Amino acid sequence: MAEKSISVAAKTNAANELVFTRTYDAPCALVFAAWTDPQHIGRWWGPEGFTTTTHAMEVKLGGVWDYVMHGPDGTDYPGRSVYTEIEKPERLAFSNVGGKADDPHLTCEMSILFEEAQGKTKLTLRMLFPSAEAAEHARELGAEVGGTESLERLAKVLREATD
Repeated sequence: MAEKSISVAAKTNAANELVFTRTYDAPCALVFAAWTDPQHIGRWWGPEGFTTTTHAMEVKLGGVWDYVMHGPDGTDYPGRSVYTEIEKPERLAFSNVGGKADDPHLTCEMSILFEEAQGKTKLTLRMLFPSAEAAEHARELGAEVGGTESLERLAKVLREATD
């Protein structure tokens, strides 16, 4: 059952947006579950070498996902997301705030589109930042590399689940 959106409209602008696209050899329901089940997301969320601990995940409109990414150097990066749109298994959106414990500076709206065709899922992830400067700061901190590595880690988890 699809839940209606409570997201705030935001102007999309290439200067303040990062977009990732990836096709997985897995059905939409499985890929969507990998984003909404704490047992799955903890196995792939974050760049290579990171682990993620989920403290709470309530996938409903206004529900919260509280997590901590643990860097390979021991640095913790707490994150908090609030779900703003859920259309299972086609679309998921949330507001996200994250960063180092003493500097939670990365704020963005994330939306994920799941499109199934012939048993495969095309995933499009959009990270919309409040400004071009905020997006550039995220790039400088490695958001593009981290996003790419996270989606590669997701591919590995999905391969294991479908083998």
